[in-house]
Amino acid sequence: MRIVQQRLLRGANLYSRTTCIVAVIESTQPDAGAQLAYTALYLQQACGEPVEFTHAEPAAQPHGGQSQGGAPAQWRVVVQYALEHLGQAALAAAAELISATERGETPDVAAAVSSLRALAAGMQLPLAASAIARAAAAMGIPVQRISEHGGLIRLGWGKRQWRYVDHAGDDNRLLSNTLLHDRQMMRSLLIEAQLQVPAEDFHAPQRQPGERLRVQVMDGVAQHPDADAADVSERAAATLGLAHAQVDLLPGRRGYKVDAVLGAVPPSHEQRMLQRQLHADTAQARIPVIGVTGTNGKTTTTLMIAHAVKLAGYRTGCASTQGIALDGRLYADGDCTGYWSHRSVLSSPQTEFAVLETARGGLLKRGLAYDRCSVGVMLNVSDDHLGLDGVETVEQLARVKSLVVAAAATAVLNADDAHCVAARARLAPGARAMYFSMKPDNPVLVAHLEQGGDAVWLESDTIMLSQRQVRQRVIKAAHIPATCGGLARYNIANSMAAVAALAACSFSVAQIAAGLSSFESDASTNPLRSNVFELGPMRIVLDYAHNPAAYAALATLARGLAQGQGQSKATGWDAGRVLAVVTSPGDRRDADLARTGATCAAHFDQLFVYESQGRGRAAGASAELIAAGARSVGGGVEVATFTGADVAVQAAYRACRPGDVLVFACGTEVATLIEAIRVIDASAAEKLAQQV
Repeated sequence: MRIVQQRLLRGANLYSRTTCIVAVIESTQPDAGAQLAYTALYLQQACGEPVEFTHAEPAAQPHGGQSQGGAPAQWRVVVQYALEHLGQAALAAAAELISATERGETPDVAAAVSSLRALAAGMQLPLAASAIARAAAAMGIPVQRISEHGGLIRLGWGKRQWRYVDHAGDDNRLLSNTLLHDRQMMRSLLIEAQLQVPAEDFHAPQRQPGERLRVQVMDGVAQHPDADAADVSERAAATLGLAHAQVDLLPGRRGYKVDAVLGAVPPSHEQRMLQRQLHADTAQARIPVIGVTGTNGKTTTTLMIAHAVKLAGYRTGCASTQGIALDGRLYADGDCTGYWSHRSVLSSPQTEFAVLETARGGLLKRGLAYDRCSVGVMLNVSDDHLGLDGVETVEQLARVKSLVVAAAATAVLNADDAHCVAARARLAPGARAMYFSMKPDNPVLVAHLEQGGDAVWLESDTIMLSQRQVRQRVIKAAHIPATCGGLARYNIANSMAAVAALAACSFSVAQIAAGLSSFESDASTNPLRSNVFELGPMRIVLDYAHNPAAYAALATLARGLAQGQGQSKATGWDAGRVLAVVTSPGDRRDADLARTGATCAAHFDQLFVYESQGRGRAAGASAELIAAGARSVGGGVEVATFTGADVAVQAAYRACRPGDVLVFACGTEVATLIEAIRVIDASAAEKLAQQV
């Protein structure tokens, strides 16, 4: 038996609402997965841990293949844990015990249990901290242990959180004084806040060489001309609950590292009042949280909502594929749609309101970062990422995404999507549903309204809201810049989802309309999301579309632009063609790549298919599968394949005529488009760069 892969699911997940460890194993033995799951569970129970859940299933091979005769079969094993390190150790011990049996040896179960008990004993919370954690959890307050190697716990989120550790004594609710005198706890919190710290041995701290930068923070603001140093210092001080501090920074390859934080904290007796305050108002430990999920449109919808919340005066923490931002200021870039990014937002004492894009990958790899949210938004579900991480069907994918709405007090659901409608059955007891639809006569929406439910819909190109049976006009769809004058129908749907989420959080119609009408979605503020560039009589649309549903939606915008509709100025040319540069990642199944090609052939006039991310496939294989799917449709659509995005873009650009629209999809950077065109048309590239 061999453990091929393992992950810790730290929140609600595809298999359970509890924390679990999921592993992929290889074994030639029948029922090996079930044996391993049961044994790992038993070993934890023998240590006194209250764990009950297990699951085992055959694991599919990459790209839909199966293990060949004689080769070890793969199993996916899921086991509940209470302590992470103990769960991992129990899984490893269980695998070794079973392997010993397979070798004909006598497994030493007693020795394994004894070793695991010693490990568990060293990680138990002190009695007082354990009692506090149990009492808070019973009141419905989020409880999080910062590290299993210490007794520091967090009760609640964001600005309303409390921290607790047994030996704190008199201190404030964030334990600022205690943290200033405990370097290990301080470092744990700084790392959680996505701040870099120098590596060191906790028991023998070594000051790092290099030029030290000392920054003063006064009233929460760093007194330093270097913007990066100021930002890091402000966040370090705020993480520790300090308005005034001295922060020592060390230079690093990826930015400044926080080496030390010094300060003086006024005496406080807040810790003495912790239990009394929590009992007085359990909700005070929570901040408003909006979670956004779906196959397409998550990033745009998340940024729309966060913009409106910030405009209304809340200090807004936002995690999306653009990165992590506080009040619109980015402090971590890249894809930040999973557990650790969400935890960074929720753990920050600066966050008053959290808006969290929640992607499939994050849910499958680490689980949900929050036990519940104020509003969960489920935009749509279509076939993407199937055949990965145990998700083989769209129905299973919908189950994964429904974790967000299942944890919500109010679920915003797309009435035009059957999978979203079905997710209503998974809502928590007492949770409310709020539908949105592009069709005023949608039967699900109409029935919901007749029953007194809340909803948002499009009527005569105006977004309407019904809440508590009061109907109001919110905004004309064409007045929302992200809709490109109403042509980007998918962004009208995203806007309606944002309206519903904001209304569910008690924002007024005026606040919602102000947020949507001032949200800019261009190559600067929302790159790769329907960015439209003007190049004289032709236009280029840049978008991250990479699955059939996204390509079909993008084609609607491009076709409208080619026909002279929307915000673009009249050119005097006849309606143009739509030429598309397309691809999809290679970890999709063969049939999914072929379907992507067929969809593109049905919606675009000429296709330029390029190879992007092979992800285990031979070079060019993904592009050929997409192209084959496109050719299978018939209809005479010209299809060509290319080894990379740059040559595909150049070929498409050369083929364009006045009035045409060029779509470049699934790119990873705006610069890829600009630099590809610069090689053949420097002046056009410069015009594109000026529009970023």
